[in-house]
Amino acid sequence: MRVLSLNSLWFVIAITLNALGNSFMIISNLGSAPWTSAAENLEYLLPFSVGVCIIILYFFAMLLSYFMKIKFTVGMIVKTIALSVIFGVFIDLFLYLHQMVYVPNDLGIRYIYLFIGLNLIAVAICIYFQASSIYLPSDYLLKAFGKLMNNYTTGTILCTAIPLSISIIIIIYRQSINGIGPGTLMFMFGMGLLIDIYNRWIVINKTPEKLNQIS
Repeated sequence: MRVLSLNSLWFVIAITLNALGNSFMIISNLGSAPWTSAAENLEYLLPFSVGVCIIILYFFAMLLSYFMKIKFTVGMIVKTIALSVIFGVFIDLFLYLHQMVYVPNDLGIRYIYLFIGLNLIAVAICIYFQASSIYLPSDYLLKAFGKLMNNYTTGTILCTAIPLSISIIIIIYRQSINGIGPGTLMFMFGMGLLIDIYNRWIVINKTPEKLNQIS
């Protein structure tokens, strides 16, 4: 029970760090993580916030995971959907707090925000890949591609090409670039490397998993 509670705490911390990291990348205005970038572009087509658009995209990601033969139990589906909703709400909350406190205009500070965001997301993914068997829908895809390619660097590039394509289609339709920039490229080509690095530094003792594993 003690280990279970500790893993739950790690999991909450990971989701919070992930949402916070994404908010830093959005506020930097130098390009967001591909799924977040897709949500930023989708926001211009739908009367919803970035967080709500992310939730919508995650439903799409879950369907893709299913077609990639990821096995979901009813419990996993319910928990994943709940997690996606919480994550979207957290992003909107952190964006609101950023707007209330400080939004940088200086290019140097914006790159610092970008660096912070990338590392927070990498740490978050590393933690909840170890601490839990329930992930965000996009991370099911990331883990599936990572296993397929035997490393997260190549897997991340393949996985993130999906939301990036969504962003590009909307950008072409709107004829206005939003959410895509150097930060997006850094995420695609550097996030897998950061995860591999943090996996060496962060080791979490897991509880015996009672849920079905990704096959």
